[in-house]
Amino acid sequence: MLILYSLIIILIFSVFSILILNNYKAAQIKNNEIRLFQTANIVADIYKQNIDDIIFARMMLKSYSNYANARILIVDSNKKVLLDSYYSYVDKSIDNEEIRSSLQGQSSSNIYTLDSKEVLQLAVPITSNNNIIGSVLISSDLVAINENVNHLKEYILKIAISGLFISLVLTAIVTNNLTNPLRELTLGVEKITSGNLGYQVKKKSKDEIGSLVENFNKMSSTLSNIEKNRKNFINSISHELKTPLTSIKVLIESLSMGNRDIDTYKEYLKDIYGETERMEKLVNYLMKSIKLEDSILMLREENLEELLEETINIIKPYADKNNVSLNFSYKDSVTVTCDKDKIKEVIFNLIDNAIKYKDVNKKENYVKIFLDKTIDKAILTIEDNGIGIEKDKLEDVFKRGFRVLEGPTRDNMQIHGYGIGLAIVKSLIDKHGWHIYVKSSLDVGTTFTIEIPLSS
Repeated sequence: MLILYSLIIILIFSVFSILILNNYKAAQIKNNEIRLFQTANIVADIYKQNIDDIIFARMMLKSYSNYANARILIVDSNKKVLLDSYYSYVDKSIDNEEIRSSLQGQSSSNIYTLDSKEVLQLAVPITSNNNIIGSVLISSDLVAINENVNHLKEYILKIAISGLFISLVLTAIVTNNLTNPLRELTLGVEKITSGNLGYQVKKKSKDEIGSLVENFNKMSSTLSNIEKNRKNFINSISHELKTPLTSIKVLIESLSMGNRDIDTYKEYLKDIYGETERMEKLVNYLMKSIKLEDSILMLREENLEELLEETINIIKPYADKNNVSLNFSYKDSVTVTCDKDKIKEVIFNLIDNAIKYKDVNKKENYVKIFLDKTIDKAILTIEDNGIGIEKDKLEDVFKRGFRVLEGPTRDNMQIHGYGIGLAIVKSLIDKHGWHIYVKSSLDVGTTFTIEIPLSS
């Protein structure tokens, strides 16, 4: 019986290992493939826009090669290498399945074994005026992924050996207690296999099985953290692009409601054009910078009340649609040194939050924006009478991932978001050397105060 149980345990851990390792490796290769396809498409777009600037193209190719940790080649329609991030294939011809497919308009990828190493190769077409003028080929070895898999294999093996050793000693005593924990561990493997990385199994005991559960949870958390890092990057990009897209959407909705005179259409189209330019700047910025912390401020002297009026005019149709009044007042003209687009992003986020978290039980909902000036600083206050924030949550307001409401709001209204808007606000305010504070009372409202030092 002891041998039978030992064989069963060995079999179970073997299944664990195969399932986790296969799915982990497949997921890592897939994520790497998606990232490289994105890089290839970006390189293709930048190259065709700068096809005559060979120096810039070489620098761009080298930069993206370092970022992607891969070799990048650009070939023309005759399969001749024009640019190579490693330089050795320039002017040579390359003919493989990926390049042939891309020159026919189809992006493709495959995994090869070269010199005992697995290599992922993919190619995308470069199109100009609906004509295919070349191809971007990316080649990346899978050494790092295979090393991670081997480390995970060793880690799983250690767990399996530990579990087997413990079971050989205690199987006769704890046979009845093994069934339930093993079922839960099996469920955990199925959860991870189905993509639920980070799934935790409840630890019900402090014995060997409890230790096994703890090690499994650590392994699950490690896999989850890898996936969260990827998602955080995507979420940050999505949030950066959300603001101008929302503005354009609101302006278009306003234009579509009722008949308006030509001057109104011109004014709204001008705002739409401005937001489109802003979005274009965001895209260009995101191509140069991966992390929010790497953003570079374009500082200029700006009239703060004019900047506020522009932002308020953009979001006012959205506020009107949600029956929230916007009131802006100021005492003195204030000129500050700032990045205009970044500060518009800050103000838009704060007003947008105030509108989203309005109190539907109040007859009137408002957002008051007030600009004051002292001898050495300007004070910008954004006050609303929304649902407010609980006092014990105020210290987490500017943390990434914080959301006022995680579930349905009153009247079953669901508020969606990534919970990074205020983190971006705080980051941009800090980069300007300004200070932001928040006060809030539940069911009363929230006030954000921004203190802006003035140069003497």
